Amino acid sequence: MNAESFMVDVTAENFQAEVAEKSKQMPVLMEFYAEGAEQCQPTSALLQKLAAEFHGKFTLARVEVQQNPELVQQLGIRALPTVKIVFQGQMAGDMEGPADEQKLREVLDQLTMSPMERVREQIDFLIAQGERGQAIQMLQQVIAEEPKNFGLHVELCDLLIMEGQIDDARQILDAIPEDTAGVEKPVSRLEFLDLAGDLAPLVELQASSEAEPDNLQAKYDLAIRLVVEDQVEAGLEALLSIMRIDKTWQEELARMTMIKVFNMLGKGDEVATGYRRKMFGLLH
Repeated sequence: MNAESFMVDVTAENFQAEVAEKSKQMPVLMEFYAEGAEQCQPTSALLQKLAAEFHGKFTLARVEVQQNPELVQQLGIRALPTVKIVFQGQMAGDMEGPADEQKLREVLDQLTMSPMERVREQIDFLIAQGERGQAIQMLQQVIAEEPKNFGLHVELCDLLIMEGQIDDARQILDAIPEDTAGVEKPVSRLEFLDLAGDLAPLVELQASSEAEPDNLQAKYDLAIRLVVEDQVEAGLEALLSIMRIDKTWQEELARMTMIKVFNMLGKGDEVATGYRRKMFGLLH
């Protein structure tokens, strides 16, 4: 669908229905412009592009100022173009002059985010701050309200593994459908814990690998321990070093293990993307 499907021309007569009432369900961007005014055209084009791109997550309410002096006066419009954002019946922001695309996108991303997306953002923030315990508590609270949201179960499982609560994580994995999106992350993480098994501590493995630089098993053991110790990038580098020496070692074990790491990191992870390219470069 094109931008026109999500646009409406607003006047004083339909303001209550098209802006005030509609804003209770979704954000409404009011664009104040003058027909034929060159300074308004770039902002109009940007807003229409975003309306099509966000596909109905907000309404673009266009107000032609010359035809609507009453609205212009009531809303205190002083410059053209002006964008006013109305959400839940309240003014949520405004921009005078040419609209800044990045700023507008950031505002729209926040306003159009679903409650579940908002929860995920909070959880990501807590994890980035090293507050895994708080993130686990938040997930447990949300899951209590939405027990059938298996995607959240997967995220909780992954965090529990990182916090060493392995038995609890295994119970969750046993209880959720095997085809749940993202389930390969905690499954792969558990596989690495099993692979680590009785391996020596990290310091000893690093010493062994440095003492015998051609010992591929020592490099592999070090890589596994690094991944388990949350030093994933260093672990991938160790696996890559094995491939540089012998791509076919142990039936391409280094390559297969790198793929497991990519699964554990999940789609879109920058480290996974970078090392996937490096691995591909070595293979071709």
